[in-house]
Amino acid sequence: MTTETIEADYVVVGAGSAGCVLASRLSETPGVSVLLVEAGTRERIGLTRMPAALMRTIGNPRYDWGYRSEPDPTRNGLVEDWPRGKVPGGSSAINGMIFIRGAAADYDAWESLGCAGWGWRDVLPLFRRMETADAPDNATRGGMGPQRVSALAWRHPVASDFIASGVAAGIPANDDLNGASHEGIAWNQGSTRNGLRHSAWDAFIRPNLARPNLRTMDGVLVQRITFEGRRASGLAATRNGAALAVRARREVILTAGAINSPQLLMLSGVGETSELAAHGIATVADSPEVGRNLMEHPGLYVQAELTVPTVNAEAAPLRAAWQFLRWAAGRPSPFGVPTAQVLAFLRSHPEAAEPDLQFHLFPYGSVLKDGKRIIPRRNLATILVNVNHPRSRGRLALRSADPAAPIAIHPRLLDDDQDVETLLRGLGWVRRMATTAPFGDKVKALIGVPPAAAGREADIAFLRSAARPFYHPAGTCRMGADARAVVAPDLRVNGVSALRVADISIFPRHIAGNTNATALMIGEKAAELVTQAS
Repeated sequence: MTTETIEADYVVVGAGSAGCVLASRLSETPGVSVLLVEAGTRERIGLTRMPAALMRTIGNPRYDWGYRSEPDPTRNGLVEDWPRGKVPGGSSAINGMIFIRGAAADYDAWESLGCAGWGWRDVLPLFRRMETADAPDNATRGGMGPQRVSALAWRHPVASDFIASGVAAGIPANDDLNGASHEGIAWNQGSTRNGLRHSAWDAFIRPNLARPNLRTMDGVLVQRITFEGRRASGLAATRNGAALAVRARREVILTAGAINSPQLLMLSGVGETSELAAHGIATVADSPEVGRNLMEHPGLYVQAELTVPTVNAEAAPLRAAWQFLRWAAGRPSPFGVPTAQVLAFLRSHPEAAEPDLQFHLFPYGSVLKDGKRIIPRRNLATILVNVNHPRSRGRLALRSADPAAPIAIHPRLLDDDQDVETLLRGLGWVRRMATTAPFGDKVKALIGVPPAAAGREADIAFLRSAARPFYHPAGTCRMGADARAVVAPDLRVNGVSALRVADISIFPRHIAGNTNATALMIGEKAAELVTQAS
């Protein structure tokens, strides 16, 4: 079989959020060649650009890796889908388009854990650089970056009621959760532009495809990183069934995400020696924490049946056609906004040192029927509550040395009793919101939730059966200054050279919030670190 060989100074593996930013920024330097490879393939019809189309892309193998977890003993052996984007743009092309940066304290905590250069004062300029935001106060926001962050063009009255109930229940109102303060309740901001999803690909790569020093290749399945001794030299891959050899003159940078980056490291000989040997993989660098420290936001999706119409009413055929036409004409429509209308960051109890819970409000409810997600003709809204800084840790494990075989995901989502206690308080807050006017006045029932009078044991049993991941996996290539960290604060992989990881797998601690904005920031930071070192 003939092997095609290509070369570039920098080879970026994975065209997700961080990878798109990194490749774009590196290619701003003339004379530096950048190759961005992606396993997914480019779209022809542009389905992902319609915000409401995530109902059709999540779980669809054309757009989604379609991972399934192993049975979770902390949740009665539950097995579930773990969607991850398999298309240029990565998960930013199929996610809920929620843009939230996390709290300043999150990054200061990273710094205190030995990650110098990652404190809030260091990363705030990066967040500002990457965005153009609809923001009430631009003192901490950006107005010239590629990523468009838009206020909601279409708002449902139920969402306004939810904000009012949050304030009445004691959650402070906040004009901008990405502004000076992270705590409070506010309207969501989304990664959209003129009613279209604005993925990382759309923001950072599509406008720059004509750059002569930026090359993108889709449909590339990386088999392993190649090494000369302990120096990363490139990739062994396949494309359309043909062998592909990629040579990196300067560095290989993994931006394949919290599932695929650790898998590629292990397939390439960077991991725990005994685990690698079990699959016949020779060790290049013994790094036992690769694939460990899997963090997720454990939470609840609680559906409330209301006495007033919700977005579910817009799913009836004639109404849906009307709203689609409005969206197609550039008018405000539920087809053109993110999943969540409202976000809140709150303290589950007065003694909490920082907001330990997050709320989302979806002004609709959905159900699975015959494996497909549908919007039933009921007046449903969904209250989501999750733990911000989970203490529970899962892990990833190789199934085989075959790069096409999905890695085994062991979530252990409620392994730590403190997470259970925090989520119990979160359930209490859901009940509080459902009984506080004006939102509470419209709630007929919380579906599937035991009555408060049933007591603590009934609530714990409910959590063990109903808690779900919020699709924010992180931490599987932990960054730190200690000897066991997978990557150093400059994102170089310990034990080898010319290899970095730059995606949310590097999290040393989870953040309070959805992860897309932080992934973009990591791409900015990585570009800065790589450029400084060149």
